Amino acid sequence: MKKLRQLTPADVMFIGGETPSVYQHTAGLVLLESSERPGFGFEQYRQHIAERLDKIPQFHWRLHEVPLGLDLPYWVEDESFSYDHHIRRIAVPSPGDDRALAEVVSYLYSRHLDRSRPLWEIWFIEGVSGGNFAILQKMHHCMMDGEGASKLVEAMCDFEPEPPPRTIDPSITNARPGDVPEHWRQALNTAIHLYGMPLRISREAIGAVRHGISKRIRAGGQSDKKPVTPSTSFNADISGERGFVYGSVSLEQIKAVKSHFGVTVNDVVLALVGSSLRDYLLQRDELPDESLRTSIAVSLRTESDDEFSNHVTVTTVTLATDREDPVHRLQAIAAESARAKDEAHHGGKGVMEFMQLLPPLLVNAMINMAPADQVAQMAGVNLIVSSVRGSEKPLYVAGARMNSMYPMSIISPGGGVNVTCVSYAGNIDFGVTIEPSMVPDPWRIIDGLHKALEDYQALIPKGGNRGKKSSGTGARRGAARRKKRPARTSTSTSTKK
Repeated sequence: MKKLRQLTPADVMFIGGETPSVYQHTAGLVLLESSERPGFGFEQYRQHIAERLDKIPQFHWRLHEVPLGLDLPYWVEDESFSYDHHIRRIAVPSPGDDRALAEVVSYLYSRHLDRSRPLWEIWFIEGVSGGNFAILQKMHHCMMDGEGASKLVEAMCDFEPEPPPRTIDPSITNARPGDVPEHWRQALNTAIHLYGMPLRISREAIGAVRHGISKRIRAGGQSDKKPVTPSTSFNADISGERGFVYGSVSLEQIKAVKSHFGVTVNDVVLALVGSSLRDYLLQRDELPDESLRTSIAVSLRTESDDEFSNHVTVTTVTLATDREDPVHRLQAIAAESARAKDEAHHGGKGVMEFMQLLPPLLVNAMINMAPADQVAQMAGVNLIVSSVRGSEKPLYVAGARMNSMYPMSIISPGGGVNVTCVSYAGNIDFGVTIEPSMVPDPWRIIDGLHKALEDYQALIPKGGNRGKKSSGTGARRGAARRKKRPARTSTSTSTKK
């Protein structure tokens, strides 16, 4: 019997969750500093990436899909693989500033990946201000989660401009796809999975009831009341267009806030996002009385886990936008985050775990049928906030230094905002993905992150460690933007396909 390599239930949302207006790929915008690399350009970069990805077999795999979406697809070798289909170039229009670059990124993101080929693209972007370059790495979420993508970046890059020869972990280089399943085998697997689905759903339902009873016993018989999730202007249906804004803040300053208030870095990140969105909605006279809530990813990886696949669940927490005092906001977020993460690590089940029991066909049907204006209340979240730990040291690709890496992620009907950030080389780089019709002037969200961090820094006594201001180019651009850009504009970062 031939060996098969089928996707896992953890991937069903990414396979079944795509629609004409929903993309299940993520992207990363990398800004390069190439002034010390004479002759650096597309050909040099392309050769470097091809040499590195030749050692990572997963990038030559494509999906073999099951008819009608009745079962999960299989990973098979792409016999007609060519880098010409995946590594491409484009130029940003003059003047090549942040807004122009964000529009190009929005345009490139707003296209589905071709499922008949390996599910990734890399765009080499020329014409960036200052004579520099940028890279947009676009990858389907079924290939890997955020931490897997971070591991990939480090495999593709180096810690110095002229590195010695290096090897990649054999667990990565020795990975192999499965064979194309024979028709009878594919049909048999599908029948077995569909036959067992009701039993699996029943077991999960019983497990959820038992878990709820156990929680009530531990809580002395008191049941947890589900928090109210308000409706906002970005909790509606979405189009196929995307907008994107980005900026950086100092990791050292965030750590100083973390240490002073006795919370985690992720708590501070959530507080910055909550503060920024509170100010944004206040300015538009749209702030609801109840707090916004967010869905955050909780990694289930172990320290020894080197896989590129998905090992993550999700949980919901408050952004405490109903709290005027920033300290109370941070404390409320920290307390609820601790409870939610503990629950996730000890078997708490959410919507994602139940969706993973279904075939792609049913997942797709549920997403298409769910009324977008009620999704926030049904799911208990207004937006997604996610953070990924990246390299503490600067990375180089083909000898050019990577100054910043801004993530771009998934929005869905009912949730037109996604805030994802990655820690890298002394900064935390934020990427905010939006439905452009719902979020006028989204650069205000980036400005709000900077203002929120300044407000928390001001609460640290002068004798305390406030952290140094970021020296990264992204942070400098953010500061300059706050000084130069008008207080309110209607410019959007989206570009029609």
